[in-house]
Amino acid sequence: MIINPRSHANKTKPADFSEVLARYPEVQAASPDGLPELQATLTHFAADGVTLLIVCGGDGTLRDVVSALPQSYPGQMPEIAILSAGNTNLAARVLGSAGSDSAALEKLLAAAAANQLTRKVCPLLQVSWPEEPARAPVRGFLFGAASFTEVKRVANAAVHRSGLRHGMEVAVTVTVTALRAILGRDPAIKKGWPMTLTVGDRPAVDGQRMLVMATTLDSLMLGLWPFWGKGQGGIRWLDIDASPRRLAAGLTNMLMHRPKPWMLRGGYRSGRGNSLRLLLTQPFILDGEAFEPRAGGVLLSTAASVTVVAP
Repeated sequence: MIINPRSHANKTKPADFSEVLARYPEVQAASPDGLPELQATLTHFAADGVTLLIVCGGDGTLRDVVSALPQSYPGQMPEIAILSAGNTNLAARVLGSAGSDSAALEKLLAAAAANQLTRKVCPLLQVSWPEEPARAPVRGFLFGAASFTEVKRVANAAVHRSGLRHGMEVAVTVTVTALRAILGRDPAIKKGWPMTLTVGDRPAVDGQRMLVMATTLDSLMLGLWPFWGKGQGGIRWLDIDASPRRLAAGLTNMLMHRPKPWMLRGGYRSGRGNSLRLLLTQPFILDGEAFEPRAGGVLLSTAASVTVVAP
């Protein structure tokens, strides 16, 4: 069991797992401080033959764990159970979670002992730096750039000022902030950000972008699902030009799962693929954290799948 004491719920209202863990002495629990200590902990778990890894944290904690797993588990990765202790907990909501408190842990361990866990398999979204092969890739589930990065910055400030603690409240705040910023035609969002996007072996598309998103999940929060289009591969992607045609109507049609033919001509594109190459100048977001793209840009691809279990 990996417990991130810095995750939102663990900081504001930490659960006391001691009584539950005392009843399950076979469960090893650790709270690694930083990525090197997390890597060492996972390597220790692998050497001990751990095949079920409980992650108590948010989307960022889960991202760090699945990014570190290939080095510690070069063969088959362990199954993962999520105790949702972050802000929005997107992965937990989509892939499954028992909850975040000691009762949730008790329920999870009892189901594991009785071999009554449900399983959901999802490919991981891998982000690598092609011109920096020595740099370890990061893995997660939801990628965003352009206005996604700007909205995340503004929404984080709004959440901090309001003191929100519950995942759904935070999700609503982030969504409302995004819609206000985009529909309000913020000057930076209206201008967009320079970017070159290449999907698979298609020709590269160069220009100013308002929004780029990609995910390997099959749903998001609040019923939102802005992806459509055809193609092969595990990555669903969205690409919107700066100052697209009929923005309000375009966003409404996207979010209601009713894309229109005029949208493709108006600067809206979406589909599926196995890889995306992006040359960009601003930071991008992967599962809530900002990363620098560097001069060579980034490559998005599908990595090994992860199996998430829940009672």
